[in-house]
Order: sequence, then C-alpha cells, then structure tokens
Amino acid sequence: MMCPNEDKLYAYIDGFLDDEEKNTVESHIESCLYCQQQLEVIAKEDELLKETLKAPVLPNEFADTIVSQLKPYKRKRNRSMKWMLGTAASLCLAGGIVMTVNPGFAKLIGGIFSSETVDEGLQMAVDTDIATPVNLSVTDAGITLHVEDVIADTSRIAFSYRVTNEQGKTLDPFIEGVDLSAIKLLDENNKEVQLRSMSWGSHDDYGIYELSLVEIDDFSKGTIQLNINQLAGKNGHWQVEIPIDLTPALEHQKVVALNEFIEIEDVKINLNKVRYATSATEIDYTLEFTDEAKEQLYKQLKEKELQFNEEIVYPFFPHFPRIGYRIENNKGEVLGYENIYAEENRGYPVSENMISGNGWWDGDAKELGPITKVDSFVPEKGEEELYFVVDTIYRPKVSDFSITFKPNELPKTFEYNGYELTIESIDDKTDYSLEKSWMPIKSQKSIEVHMTGFSEQKAPNLDLWAISDEKGKSYSIFNSGRSILDETDEKGRFKQTIQLVTYDLKDIPEEITLHIIAETEVIELEKEWRVPLFQK
Repeated sequence: MMCPNEDKLYAYIDGFLDDEEKNTVESHIESCLYCQQQLEVIAKEDELLKETLKAPVLPNEFADTIVSQLKPYKRKRNRSMKWMLGTAASLCLAGGIVMTVNPGFAKLIGGIFSSETVDEGLQMAVDTDIATPVNLSVTDAGITLHVEDVIADTSRIAFSYRVTNEQGKTLDPFIEGVDLSAIKLLDENNKEVQLRSMSWGSHDDYGIYELSLVEIDDFSKGTIQLNINQLAGKNGHWQVEIPIDLTPALEHQKVVALNEFIEIEDVKINLNKVRYATSATEIDYTLEFTDEAKEQLYKQLKEKELQFNEEIVYPFFPHFPRIGYRIENNKGEVLGYENIYAEENRGYPVSENMISGNGWWDGDAKELGPITKVDSFVPEKGEEELYFVVDTIYRPKVSDFSITFKPNELPKTFEYNGYELTIESIDDKTDYSLEKSWMPIKSQKSIEVHMTGFSEQKAPNLDLWAISDEKGKSYSIFNSGRSILDETDEKGRFKQTIQLVTYDLKDIPEEITLHIIAETEVIELEKEWRVPLFQK
C-alpha cells in the first residue's frame, strides 16, 4: 500500500474510517516509519492550532509548523512552451467533458512555483529546464480543472493547478474524496510506478501535488494521470494526463557514494550515498541497533508483551533509533538541521530547510532489523562542499512506570523522568460520522485523559501508554494530542498538554492505572560525527 494521504490520516486519527479502511491504514502504519512520524506531526499541529486560536498573537513558529513546506508563487518570466498543442486546440471526450489546452492561460493567472510560498528548492528549479508550463484544462459539470506548471526532478515531481467555475471564479482547490487511485504515475509503457509517498498543499487559490521519487531509479519518462470524480462539491469526471520527462533532471543529477560507518551509543549508522538534484539534496542512510542492544531490547519487549499483551505493545512500539543532525558548509555555517533540540529556547521539534523524510525496512518490525532512510533538504546555490554532522541519538527503550488514581479525585500530579504532569480530567465522548446523511450512520465512543504540565527540554518522548481498570485489565490508549510551547516555568521547563484516548474502554472505571510502556531517550553526543558529502 502506498502512503495514505493527509486527509485519510486525519480521518484515521479522528476515528471516522470504517473498519476495513481502519485496518488497512493501521496495517500500513505498522510498517511505515514515515507515516508514524506524520501522525505525530498531525497530532502536534492540531494541538498547536488549538493553543494558537486562544492567543491574540500568533507565535513565531506557527507558520513553519502549520504551513510546513508550502509557500505562494509568482509566474516565472520568459519560459518557452515545451509541450506543443498538436493539431487541435480542443478534444471532445465521452460524457460531455471538454479538455482544452490554453497557451495564454499561464500569462493570465501567474505561477506559484516562483514565489516564496513553495520551498526554496522548487523556487530554484523554476528558472531551469526541469520546469515546464503544461497549461492543460478539462471541464465537466461547469467546473474546470486547470493544470498549470510541472517541476519534474529526479527526487520529486510537483504540479500546480487551479479550479474555476463557468464564470471564471476561482474555487477551493481541495479535491474532495480523492484517493490514491485518482493520481497515478505511469511509465512509457503505461505501467503504474509505485510511489512511496504523495503530499498535497494549497495557497493563493492554487493546489500543489508533490510525488516523491525516492528509491525510484527506473523511471525517466511517462505521464501523471488524474482521474477526479468530485470537484468543488460537484460530481463529474475530470481526466488529465500530464507529460513527464526527467531527461533534463537526470543530466543535472549527481550521485556520490559515501559508505561511511560508525557505531555509537548502541546504534550502527551507515551513510550510503547522497544525491544532488536541482530542487533537493537527498541523504540515504541506514540505522540499526547493535547486536547486544537488539538482544536486550527484544527480551524486554517480550516481557512487556506478556504483561500487557501483544496487541497493546507491538503495533505502536517505536522499534527503530533515529538521529539528530545538521548540514554545514565548509565554513561551519549551518544550512539546515533535523534535531528536536537544535535551539535552546524551543521545547518542540525543530526542522530547518528539511523537505521530507522516508523510511522503510524489510521483514517484521519486531525483528529490529535495519531501517533505511532518505531525507531531503533544500540545497544552497553554489555550495559544493557540504558536511553531514550527527550530534544526537534518539534511542527507544522500554519503560516501567505506572500511576494509579480515582477519576473522582482529580486533579492528580506526578513526576517522571524530567516531567511534572497533572492529570486534569477524564471524559467520555461519542463521535458521530454523518457522511452526508441527516441521520448518524456510525458512532464511536472514546475515553479521553487530559494532562497538563512541564518537561525538561531533553526529557524523553513518552511514546507508548496503556490503561488498566480496577480489575487489572489493560487496554490500548493513544497519544492523540501533545502540545509543547515555548513558555517555561521558573525551572526552565517547557509547558505542555497531553491528551490520551482509548476506544476500548466503554465506561470510565472507578480506579485507573496509566502505564508508560516505552519512551525515546535523547542522547547528546560528546563527540559529533562529521562526514563530507562530496568526493574527496
């Protein structure tokens, strides 16, 4: 299964998927570190948005966190038309759909890839031959889908589009009900290319889709096929085929084999290669526990599974280590970083100039085998000698902490490993999914635990919880929302809120025990590992 889009992840978090969809998504998430990270980010964004809406002034980090990599865009000038119109200006298709190619359309609407709304990598690509104005449009049910520009790089393909009505008014570009089968990448033989991830964003009335080409080495030419059945609230059929040619991008690409290895803090790190593309630089590396650490962790996991059961522990245990690092030039200037604790005045994840991350492994996660990651960052013009500097290890471990309390005696405060948390309330909640019907067709009951408090900046991330009733029966409970603010107390600890939710408990027990099963500890390296990302 390809990674579910952001809307489906939101629906999964909110409990609005049917059982079949939920099982499919959960099965994928179990084996996809990237989607696990996306779920964490979505939960943090939700909580940050709630906190922000309460405040009269938006915090400085709001745009970076919510908008992420998306930025607006101006039309680039003096670009030549690379895709010709052929013998006809329009083509009549079945079902009354009209598809037109309008060479003057781009001049009228401007472009988004040359503005500061998109990341700097896409901005730099605009003035190269990997950027192409395609200017395709298709109309049905009085709604027109305009596909404007394409950036076809070896690391990713991005295309922009707009949606208008019969009067030419620009509509919301969100494509309702779109699934992964609606957007496909096909090769020259019309065979579908299996993508690892796909993302969507919007700004200034534009929609932008981005397809990751990570670890796809056998694609050079083909088409992106759009098959949209619902647009701007109307049913219809909007089919567009966008030509893709990576030939110019392949000519600009440079791949450097690294094969650099280190073993540190019970983690083996191997830097495999770096790929320099026009719009992004990709670092390919592999992480794995040492044999001794793997054996110890595996034994501890077995004990936890016996204590709580496999369904609680296995699917959501963070089975793999991570690294914190920064990208530097030969002057020691930091060009980007992926490190939760890169800035002392922030208590939440910090990522600068990083575009995306993908991770995958073969086999069962419980085997604790190696995981390969490819992280992308925005390149710097004229920078040829870059360095990869590992400064932090994030290592998951089994926890052994429990707190027992009675819901009618709240609030209750406890301390654990750099945290001081107060359990404020326990609530039962019923969510209804209407799905365009005036009668609720599905309801889902949940029990929510709300906590507030403070934590030290380098306190471990509390990854996996369980909840037990007064009879000692344990259930899964998920961290559905965590907000970490810049606000600190007199001890310099960062303010935060935590929300846990369980769908297994039907009623609030008279006595509850919360268990912390797993956490990820932060290990700051005394001696950093600095590796050149270029051929010596």
